[in-house]
Amino acid sequence: MPPVRLTYFINSLEQGGAERQLAELICGIDRGAFEPSLVVCIARDQLGYKLPVERVHCLDAPMFPSIGSVQRLAALLGKLGTELLHTTMGWENVFGRVAARMARVPRVVSSVRCTELPRKHVVGERFTHRISDAIIVNSIGIRDELARRAGVERERIEVIENGVDLARFGPLDDAARERERRFWGMSGRRALVVPGRVCAQKNQRELLRALAQLRSRGALPSDAKILFAGRGSPPVYAEALRTYAALVGLGAHVDFLGVVGPIERLVAAADGVLLPSRWEGLPNAVVESMACGTPVVVSHAANADALVEDGREGIVCEATDAASIARALERFSALSPAALRAMGAAGRAHASRRFTLARMIDRTTSVYDRVLARRDRTRAPLRKTSPDSPASEKRAS
Repeated sequence: MPPVRLTYFINSLEQGGAERQLAELICGIDRGAFEPSLVVCIARDQLGYKLPVERVHCLDAPMFPSIGSVQRLAALLGKLGTELLHTTMGWENVFGRVAARMARVPRVVSSVRCTELPRKHVVGERFTHRISDAIIVNSIGIRDELARRAGVERERIEVIENGVDLARFGPLDDAARERERRFWGMSGRRALVVPGRVCAQKNQRELLRALAQLRSRGALPSDAKILFAGRGSPPVYAEALRTYAALVGLGAHVDFLGVVGPIERLVAAADGVLLPSRWEGLPNAVVESMACGTPVVVSHAANADALVEDGREGIVCEATDAASIARALERFSALSPAALRAMGAAGRAHASRRFTLARMIDRTTSVYDRVLARRDRTRAPLRKTSPDSPASEKRAS
């Protein structure tokens, strides 16, 4: 049987969790069962993956959506002979589904990867989600929000947790770790990395306020170092935070790095990773940090799927306000080197059990199999099931 012509549609391959997971999926999918192509709105790639697809197309639509770009997408889907379209993110879901209907694509799968969806995207999901044969989310929080706010039936939502490349994201040996620490200015410091976009959702403003509170009462350790690794979204937001940090006297304690390519080496060299987000789906930053053997300080809002057990893999803030973050930072500062190593080892073991790429890829292709089988009930499964997949677990039981 020839491979299924599968097209992925996303805005771009900018640095981000959804983009990274899609790249990993494309790299790992069974090429004997699926012939993937990729369509993006903007030809911007900050991930650096060498994707194994011969067909990568750009709509040249930075202001997506528009009537013209939807028509171009529909025409492209027809030209590619797409049998299964997988859309990811907000407007890409809504208008990707419309284009699929225009092009008569037989089957559609969509991914939603963030909670606290803007109202416009909730409305879009409410009116178009039935075009999709299945919706994949990476968090129970997203599933519950789609059901509550957009009226999506729970049985149509598949929760598939993120996977992490355990070979790429892993601990460094002592010599390599010290080299990285010198390169990033972490030597002799208790350093925390804050990965991801610098934006309101990630809550870096409250983090800076927490640092300012600690400094004002003499509780900020002199060796404390916070490194922000991500693009400003929008850029002016990051500049405003940089200015605020300087005005309140935090210049010696914070550093804004912008987009960091080898993020795994930075994370593995740090003493900890901090994610004080106001909301998240299932944050890649936490999973990748655990895989690197780096303890995590995470807000309760970013830990809806119980990624971190407080005191085991890291520290969980009880809230997202500055006072709560300050208390979590004080707890982190009090940890001994031995306690940090134990937390890192526990995180690595947790990631190795729960967040493998093989599991994420296998569960996703199981969804593809299921929706394709609705068109052709006689069709056999398209790929072998890995040992840790739900299907094989069911057979084994």
